[in-house]
Amino acid sequence: MNAKKSNPNLRVVASTASWQELGISGGVVKSAGNSEKYHTGNWVPRALEFVPENCINCGLCWAVCPDDSILLDEKGNMIGVDLDHCKDCGLCVEICPPNKNPDPAKHALRFRDEEKSDF
Repeated sequence: MNAKKSNPNLRVVASTASWQELGISGGVVKSAGNSEKYHTGNWVPRALEFVPENCINCGLCWAVCPDDSILLDEKGNMIGVDLDHCKDCGLCVEICPPNKNPDPAKHALRFRDEEKSDF
């Protein structure tokens, strides 16, 4: 019978501290990817389309975007997508509450059907 071996490098932390206060390195995304440094939108085949009249301004898309491509106004309302930095990951499309509607005409975020012309 094989006994489970404990991992001496594994540390269990029970705390109400924030990740910054824990002092644990590795596995933590401390800032958005490379969206501010590089224009990456020209290597993705589709363009994300924002339909403002269907948006409920929940902010979930902004929270999951790994490259800060969701544009918000000073009040925190979504105003568009930075297509120069969007990498087509689709996280915002998946989490968007209006996108749960079976009618695609009611979706707030969607990929255009056709490929981008500059791809």
